[in-house]
Amino acid sequence: MNTPRIKFGKAIEAFLWIAALGVLVENISLLRQNRRLEEAAAPQIAAGAQLQMLSGLTLDGRIVPVNLPSAGSKLLVITFSPGCPACQANQEGWMKLANNAREKGLRVLWVSRDPIEITRGYCLMHGIPLSDTLADPPYRTYLQLGLARVPNTVLVDASGMVEKVWPGRLDQGGWDALFAYFGERQEKTFAVQSAVGAISTSCGNDSSGAPAKNCK
Repeated sequence: MNTPRIKFGKAIEAFLWIAALGVLVENISLLRQNRRLEEAAAPQIAAGAQLQMLSGLTLDGRIVPVNLPSAGSKLLVITFSPGCPACQANQEGWMKLANNAREKGLRVLWVSRDPIEITRGYCLMHGIPLSDTLADPPYRTYLQLGLARVPNTVLVDASGMVEKVWPGRLDQGGWDALFAYFGERQEKTFAVQSAVGAISTSCGNDSSGAPAKNCK
């Protein structure tokens, strides 16, 4: 006699679990939408911004300050998130740019907004020097570098002022302009290759200048 009652109870339990799962999925979706809206409205680092003391975590877990450029020098800062497709699309060009910058005597600093372990894995995969990388920077640095919006390629002058910013995933024209700024001629091949497979994403700005995204 209890069998129908037991079956009914199990059916109710299953229904409640399904309903709870639906509510959870909906809440997660709303949280993601809210985060995208907040980050899209976050400040974008721009030329003319005056940077103060930057800091972040080295990949061995130490908090270190970053000395801003001395007289006659400049600092190239590349901001990224390992899970960002726009950042991955820029990676080949970034590596060439970083090598050229070092040859000219510029310091190159890679700043990831993600935790150490995720950042380390990305750096090892793409050949980014661990000694030139900071992860999960404190809030002040996060705001100064506009890390709610990545990727960014930022040139800082000797006074600590942002001289130039190349935001988002760069197309061929963007790479041409960037390398020309550094006095380099750019081949037409690698930027096209970098764009292959790069999907439209809410992570970072695309070449159209659309607002940024949730990279995590």
